[in-house]
Amino acid sequence: MKKLLCLGLLLAALTGCGGPSVDPAQDHPERFPLVQPLPPEYHIGPGDSLSIIMPYNPELNYEGFVGPDGRFTMPVAGTVLVAGLTPDQAGKAIDATLINNHTVRQAHSSVTIRRYAQVVYVGGEVKLPGAIPLHSSMDPLQAITGAGGLLDTARSEDIVLIRPGPDGKPILRSLNLDKLIHHGDPSQDVALHPNDTIFVPKSTIAEVDLWINQHIDQPLPFNRNFDFSINQNSNATTTTPVP
Repeated sequence: MKKLLCLGLLLAALTGCGGPSVDPAQDHPERFPLVQPLPPEYHIGPGDSLSIIMPYNPELNYEGFVGPDGRFTMPVAGTVLVAGLTPDQAGKAIDATLINNHTVRQAHSSVTIRRYAQVVYVGGEVKLPGAIPLHSSMDPLQAITGAGGLLDTARSEDIVLIRPGPDGKPILRSLNLDKLIHHGDPSQDVALHPNDTIFVPKSTIAEVDLWINQHIDQPLPFNRNFDFSINQNSNATTTTPVP
């Protein structure tokens, strides 16, 4: 009886006054730029795999990885700082290095990204939690889709986006994917940055089921799916399993 009373109080508390996942005082939507109609260009980062094509000097074509220090090393051009640059800017930096080294008189390099190394992290109530490669103009819905999508136990109207701040402290923002999916609310379409973390909390019903399992099903010796009925003719109590 005491457990059932506690369960009733829990249900009332969760369904009647379920609070947001992010404290309103810590919710900073103004610090999270929205996805723009024209996607911003991707900025190269450590670990990205680059392909350098020289149309007029094909012998200088090269593929390689950006080092942890943000520098890209080519056999002839040497080392070029490319981290934080767009592919077009990186191409111009490589051109300038080749010309300054007197390797070529004119350079017209084309830089493409063969593999993205920068990631965002998706956790909580998704099918495949973990790191997701970050692409240009990726939004939270795309990242969650890359993580296999939401579980049935997900609270999709109260997702948390965590971003490393310039001072090293995390910045929080709550997102309502239901508004984005069903109503096209542009205020929920946030552009992701490298190393962002998306956390999908459990729904209220999932929390209740977990509480029932921990506090009622496991301590009690009988199966909650059993049906207890009274045989009025024989005045005997029978137990019938319910599938």
